Amino acid sequence: MSSSSDVDGQTHCLIRRPALQRILLTPGFPRRPQYPSDVCFRIGPSSHGLGMFATRDLAMGDHILTERPLTVTPTVIPMPHLASKLRSQGITEDALKRAIQDKWEKTYLFPCFEHLNADQQTAFYNLAHGHQDDERPILGVIGMNGLELADIVDPESQYHSEYAAVCKTMSRINHSPSADRLFDVPSFSFQLRATRPIKLGEEIFISYCTVLEPASSRQAYLASYGFICTCRSCLRPTLLSDARRLALRASIDAINVDFKAWLADPLLMDNHTIKISLRWISVIEEEALEASDAYKHHLYAIVRAYVALGDAEGAVKYGRILGAWMLGQSGRDDILRKMENPEYHRGCPEWGIRTYGAC
Repeated sequence: MSSSSDVDGQTHCLIRRPALQRILLTPGFPRRPQYPSDVCFRIGPSSHGLGMFATRDLAMGDHILTERPLTVTPTVIPMPHLASKLRSQGITEDALKRAIQDKWEKTYLFPCFEHLNADQQTAFYNLAHGHQDDERPILGVIGMNGLELADIVDPESQYHSEYAAVCKTMSRINHSPSADRLFDVPSFSFQLRATRPIKLGEEIFISYCTVLEPASSRQAYLASYGFICTCRSCLRPTLLSDARRLALRASIDAINVDFKAWLADPLLMDNHTIKISLRWISVIEEEALEASDAYKHHLYAIVRAYVALGDAEGAVKYGRILGAWMLGQSGRDDILRKMENPEYHRGCPEWGIRTYGAC
């Protein structure tokens, strides 16, 4: 996948035909990537080896990096015939796994890797390595640095997140949520955007796992990357953090119920649902979970309450935060433009429907 002049970089892919057909039929494919207006990061030494650091203050939604991957390869290695043959020989499951990995590396990955130019091969091998014995160096790099591509789907497969990308720069970013990556299929490139304010000199992180899962589940998943997470949510007593995550998931389901009850009960204060969501946003920010959908849902709940109160100023204030969050997640600024416009809120069907009560 490359532009005509290769200035946007090339990605060497090992993709099954059904998934490839879906890519080729994606509206707008192929197109050039969209780049940030400035270089606002550096790669440097980190407590985790190398990492990415902000070279200026970053606001929520700021565009940090656009990058095409070096490689895109499957994460699942289905070799049922080989597995059946080897099992009939009575080998152990560990030996079976190693044999399949060896076959996958030599027969499929190595020919793909050979198409990388010298600079790309150097960049690939300079990434952290997952195998100490160097028997499967390509799989080792992919296992330690692969970024899941949920947007590339094989409709005939039973697996999820079955492709992974390795990037020269983005694969350097360590784990802990402060930015988020999104993959744009038409341009076949990643965008990295801030999901919360990041200060000059602060390390920029992305989450390798689902942030609302309990600590034990997160650590089990991250073990495949060869490290134990030491972010503040994992270092602090995890029982409290796990309970907060469980309650946050439940709070999303309660938003609409609370909103309807608030509309129906004139005895409830005008800021009743706003205070509920602000309390949850405080928890989200304390746990550094701004990248989670819970943040979006509670920001929207606040905007919706201000609309129902006929308060354009309040709707715009929290709408800007919601729009910036959506920009960070999708790379699109259309929601931010709407949320910044008081007339957009005044035109909502729920405008002013809660006109009684006192704060």
